[in-house]
Amino acid sequence: MKKMLLTTLMGLILPASFSALATNVDLSAGYYNTQEVLEFGRKFQVVKAQLSNAGYELHQCEEQPIYYFVAPTEDVFLHNKTECQYSIPRDPDNYSLRTDYASVVIDIHYNQVSYLYHEGNVDVSYFTVY
Repeated sequence: MKKMLLTTLMGLILPASFSALATNVDLSAGYYNTQEVLEFGRKFQVVKAQLSNAGYELHQCEEQPIYYFVAPTEDVFLHNKTECQYSIPRDPDNYSLRTDYASVVIDIHYNQVSYLYHEGNVDVSYFTVY
């Protein structure tokens, strides 16, 4: 009985949490693939410009696909998260052990109706390693 109740509750909670992820999606701009979202996404372009002006350089970007047990029923759903790592380069003659980093996470959503990818939330976090 408890297991059935728990399964029912989880079945109601999980779809609600995933559908809430698609609320911040800009549907006015659609892209044919995830790489175009990274190249032309409006929010990410603003963040990249700010990081570049602050002296940060891109190190790597990694796509992390979101896997679902069943195909999402929503028209727009979270397809993957892409995380990009930036840092401020240090002078090799300056033996400072301090390094500044920035991590950018971009939510990329997929629209099953128009077959386009859309930019979602763009989150930036900064940290310093001593």
